[in-house]
Amino acid sequence: MVTRRAGLPIGFLAVFIVWMSVLSGPTLANGGVEDVQRVLNTPERLSLIVEKRRREISAYYGAEDASLLWLGTDRAPAFLDLLRNVHLHGLRPEDYPRAYLETELKSVDEGLSPSEAAWIELLFTGHFLDFANDLRAGRVTPRVLYPGAYMPVHTINGTDALKRLAAAPQLLDFVSIWEPQDDTYRLLKTHLERLYAVKDDGGFTYLDIQEELSPGAQGDQVPDLRRRMFEDGLVGEGTGGELFDKRLAFAVAQSKHRYVLPVSSEVTPRLIRALNIPIERRIEQVSNAMERIRWIPPEFSRVKLFINKGENQFVFSESGRVVMEGQAFANCPDRNHANTATAIEAVTFHPTWQVPLEFLGNELLPRLKDDPTEVEGVGYYLRRKGADVPLSSLPWGQATPRAINRFKDEFNLYLPASDENPLGSYAFRLRQEQKLALFHLDSAPEDGVFCNPYLPANAFGIVDGLALLEQVIEPRVFPAEGIENRLARGDTITFPARSGLMAVATHQSVWLQYQGAIRFGHDPYLEDSRLTAALSGRPKP
Repeated sequence: MVTRRAGLPIGFLAVFIVWMSVLSGPTLANGGVEDVQRVLNTPERLSLIVEKRRREISAYYGAEDASLLWLGTDRAPAFLDLLRNVHLHGLRPEDYPRAYLETELKSVDEGLSPSEAAWIELLFTGHFLDFANDLRAGRVTPRVLYPGAYMPVHTINGTDALKRLAAAPQLLDFVSIWEPQDDTYRLLKTHLERLYAVKDDGGFTYLDIQEELSPGAQGDQVPDLRRRMFEDGLVGEGTGGELFDKRLAFAVAQSKHRYVLPVSSEVTPRLIRALNIPIERRIEQVSNAMERIRWIPPEFSRVKLFINKGENQFVFSESGRVVMEGQAFANCPDRNHANTATAIEAVTFHPTWQVPLEFLGNELLPRLKDDPTEVEGVGYYLRRKGADVPLSSLPWGQATPRAINRFKDEFNLYLPASDENPLGSYAFRLRQEQKLALFHLDSAPEDGVFCNPYLPANAFGIVDGLALLEQVIEPRVFPAEGIENRLARGDTITFPARSGLMAVATHQSVWLQYQGAIRFGHDPYLEDSRLTAALSGRPKP
């Protein structure tokens, strides 16, 4: 007797199921994940794209609830579309083998064996994890550009990424929660999309304006100016008459602010030069800024003091929102290659400076030879083998800079708060203080360049930072009389910083200002060129 279901014999159903499994391949068969596990469990080395994250990939596919991520789902074509538009995320399309993956995906319809289909699943998984790492942690690390830079290792957990991908309704849902959760990053990404749209439409309108234009002027140059303001998103439409009206005047003032120029409604030669910079350079600036944000581990993004060494400024942010900004000058910026992220542990009022031996030999030695008591009277003191020693007790008259350097392990020289102490009224104590030094600077240098060769190479002076201290110091332990009154007392005292507060120092030629406006700065030390070369796989310039 033949048992039937829905009018079909069991034998026919079995043949039908086998036939369907051949058509669909292991993409839909129950054994699909088992085939992937079988490939991963072979002792041989796999292709590099899988081998380098083999343990993490195996952990995902070896879980009881694992499922295929690509074959038999809509994620594979969605991933190919994502790679086609990866430039909109500040990444390089040429870094991902989209055409190769597309060809491999098409071969699934050609009746592949289970192991061959499993290989295609793993190829997509390996290249997806490359993309996921680039999106979240960046393509290069600061140490590639600067071997002496300190930045915590930031990488992804591949198993976690695959689990999140499997749980996300759509691939783009995964991307939205996986990319850096930072307001500056989001604004940069939005601006980058606009730049690419303008590029696809032919690029920026070139302005051939030979003389200054003021509000109220009329002429055939005004429509080009309005169109250029529209391309920057500063006016609502790119067409209009030849009158330089109030709306256009406001856009010009916004444009000057965006390009770090003195704000006014006058169209000046400096503004024209900024507006005529090729769109490819602006895209490079934004993409590089997004890359640098990816270097910063997620735990650094809650409360952060970000120092932009290229623009002599800092921003203080909470949860990605900028709450204040000010000036910060890199010490000797032409050789200050700080790319650092570390915790701020405390703030010391009227800090003591440990005097470098170079300063002792080059600056203090002539004074010590002349009158040690005068140097001691300023506040300098010597500590030898854990005990304070009078400066006058050493034979300075016979000393030379080279001889002093030979005794570097014998003694240390210190200077408490004084007019000669270069640390000023306060200094930050950092977890990696030998890699970064933050201190008080009385005022901005007149020529915009600060350089004290006796301070650490990666030092930054914070100008007029009393308001910043209010953000940094733990409010529950700060004295009620306030910062200014406490500083006026003149004593050396240390206050703990807020929990989880991080300091990040790097270069950004594009950043987000307090009011949420995007700003394009300069690249005086060719930091963008170094990063672009590294991203392109070329030698550093």
